[in-house]
Amino acid sequence: MTSFDPASVRQAVAEFTPRRPEKFQDLMPAKDVIVELRQKRASYRAIAELLTQHCLPTSKTAIAVFCHEVLGEIVRPRRRPGRKRPVIPTTANPASTPEQPAAAPPSAEQTGNGNGDDTPSRSRGPRIAQVRMLKPQTP
Repeated sequence: MTSFDPASVRQAVAEFTPRRPEKFQDLMPAKDVIVELRQKRASYRAIAELLTQHCLPTSKTAIAVFCHEVLGEIVRPRRRPGRKRPVIPTTANPASTPEQPAAAPPSAEQTGNGNGDDTPSRSRGPRIAQVRMLKPQTP
């Protein structure tokens, strides 16, 4: 068995290179060009195409991440489309009084909508049978 040699270990550490290259190693030489193009309001796609044409193949995503992490550009939050909310009537239903039961909603045959499409008067969610409106079955 050989003994531990600190000199050989130091030499191995000096020659060590990581398996994965440093992040943005290929874009660092073009940092000044990217900064100048961003000051001229060039898009990430335009910068990526320009660098690819000049022997530095890259993607618009790589340029965007480079600009955010290295150049410190602010990441703008994405806009999300607004949710459509159902219209809720504000007036009370005059037909539903304690003395008088509420009128049953029209069936698919009455509305002429037999294919199961939702009408604007229906609320969202599952349709639950109202037991009090069912006709008793005769044996």
